[in-house]
Amino acid sequence: MRVWETVASVSVPLVLCMLFLASSPLSNAQTWTQYGPPPRFSHTAVFDPTTKKMIVFGGQDSTTSADLNDLWLVGTSSSKYVTSTSLAPSGSGPSVRFGHVATYDPNSNRMTVFGGGTGFPGPCGNDVWILDGANGQSGSSAWISVSPSGTLPIARLHHTGVYDPNTNSLIVFGGSNCATGYLNDVWVLSDANGGSGSPTWTKLAPSGTPPAAREGASAVYDSTNNIITVYGGDAGSTNFGDVWVLSHANGTGGTPAWMQLSPTGTAPTARSGHTAVYDSTNNRMTVCGGFHLSNALSDTFVLTFANGIGGTPAWTPITTKGTAPAVGFHSAVYDSALNDMYVFAGSSSEAKLAGDDHAFTLSSANGIGTSSWTRGGPPARYSQSMFYDSASNSVFVLDGQHAQTNTNFDDYWQNTGVNNSSNVNWIPINVAAKHPKARWGQTAQYDSVNNRLMVFGGATGFPSPCVNDYWVMTSANNTGSKPTWVPVAPTGALPGVRTRDTAAYDPTTNKLIVFGGYNCLSTYYNDVWVLSGANAVTSTPAWTHLSPRGTPPSARQSTSAIYNSTTNTLTIYGGDAGGAPFGDIWILSHANGTGGSPVWKQAIPSNSGPSARSGHTAIYDVQNNLMTIYGGYDGTRLLSDTWVLSDPNGQGILPTWTEIVPQTTAPARRFSSAVYDPVHNQMNIFGGVFTLPSLPDDHLFSLTDANGQP
Repeated sequence: MRVWETVASVSVPLVLCMLFLASSPLSNAQTWTQYGPPPRFSHTAVFDPTTKKMIVFGGQDSTTSADLNDLWLVGTSSSKYVTSTSLAPSGSGPSVRFGHVATYDPNSNRMTVFGGGTGFPGPCGNDVWILDGANGQSGSSAWISVSPSGTLPIARLHHTGVYDPNTNSLIVFGGSNCATGYLNDVWVLSDANGGSGSPTWTKLAPSGTPPAAREGASAVYDSTNNIITVYGGDAGSTNFGDVWVLSHANGTGGTPAWMQLSPTGTAPTARSGHTAVYDSTNNRMTVCGGFHLSNALSDTFVLTFANGIGGTPAWTPITTKGTAPAVGFHSAVYDSALNDMYVFAGSSSEAKLAGDDHAFTLSSANGIGTSSWTRGGPPARYSQSMFYDSASNSVFVLDGQHAQTNTNFDDYWQNTGVNNSSNVNWIPINVAAKHPKARWGQTAQYDSVNNRLMVFGGATGFPSPCVNDYWVMTSANNTGSKPTWVPVAPTGALPGVRTRDTAAYDPTTNKLIVFGGYNCLSTYYNDVWVLSGANAVTSTPAWTHLSPRGTPPSARQSTSAIYNSTTNTLTIYGGDAGGAPFGDIWILSHANGTGGSPVWKQAIPSNSGPSARSGHTAIYDVQNNLMTIYGGYDGTRLLSDTWVLSDPNGQGILPTWTEIVPQTTAPARRFSSAVYDPVHNQMNIFGGVFTLPSLPDDHLFSLTDANGQP
């Protein structure tokens, strides 16, 4: 549900300073931006043990198929925290690419990148780049182009690469030549971090029968014994499930030799595009996910004696707690100090992960102890509540539902710094005292002066029951005292139980105004209720049922509402009653029940505007008296359009619709949440259903110049 932070001290002009041109879209530079890294696959990630962050580079965007060359520092933690910070190195960096390899030397804080696909389906590259100051802690980072001596490897993608810290070497195996050729050659790049300025390529000629040529394999490296272990991969339609070790893998100490291992135990399904990490202390390789043909896998296996030394290698499936991600062509890094594996993004055959930008943690990743999957950040959801707090420059998300499993949430999340950058910083908040029961479709309003969140109703099951209880959260912006839930029992007759109603808060009179909704059975409402003393600071809240004059809007759910405290008007738009959505606009005067008799009046815009819809969002710029609606569902498809309505409170000129056409593509969705920051003129949206019938995500987006004004 939408939550508005209303500024009571701002007066609303009766005549707008700028009239809209109704015949054409707004031509300002509105831009949609996703917070955090865009979803991707076939990218790389390396782990910096000092900062405990993944350094993520490139890949292919899962939603647009665009190749990427962006850099992100993605936080890792065994808790549900997740942070992502964009890194902008100096220098002319690598071109966009996917299926490359990257390795990291923590001593020099340098990441080395080799090869990858620079187009689709080709060409491939065989260039080498070094990122100096890769963890972003030195205050500056810089790309360095490297021109190694020696014969260059064939250009390739989906090869494997490992780093040998003892000899400062990059060791590369296999891959594809971006056409139909698969490779099984081995190359060593000396001076891989560029420290001495003389990187050189050398092609190894191992003895023994080599693995079949392949791409999409995984490789781990035992630097103590100078052994690479290679598992799986594919050669087109053929998936491999074999395990190979290469001794003297860096080309020193003896002749490199291939040997196939024959592990005991239950072997994993043959796969490609998986990941593997290595616990050198216990000589264990952990394999995660990948694809078997076109099916994404979510299993995790451990190979003991992974380097072929000390005992008979054996496969053991890990039984994990939590939900494992079914992804392939993702990235995975290992924190040996914590025995945690961190998985980021990837591709999937499951719709809920198809556009994945999630970060997962597997604790006890080597299979010793109890292993658990935890996902960073709020789980995907719709019909949640959200508000913006200017004091902390944060958005807060409460409850909601994930329809794939009919899971209702009772959690509370904060994302900080939402108007300073496109970075993401989700923090889970444990609210003190008894919690409201998990729910979706509730209304929630924020009192910024008293720092209190007021929550009414919602559904605590699926598809029922609905409730009509009332809760207040103190210290809701997570500053000062710990946020605490307080159950409140208002006086007066209670509104009927309901979900997907809409509400507004009048800070001047401390009243909550509730309209419409659905009782989780068969009844839709068009009633209006006012709760006085809504923040429960100085008095017990009391419900009053209003009886407005005039013809009311038809009963409905999933409408949007905005409120102007100066004119005491509530404006609703759209919604549905279980069938075709509405596209009408209604204004309720004296909406808080004071100053005169409340009266409903339908507003007729001067022009045609957006298509009828429900499950959309609306924000309100009270200073300029402009309402912006976004997204929703028109009865057939999800919508991504954005429209501005002038004079939505009906106090001046005729209301007029004008469409915003942003420079970047808007996400289509319904049942998302939207909040407005009037200082930055920015709308933030979170979650919602992005694929029909009811598949939600956990993405956070911003729209600049959200009121249509520059």
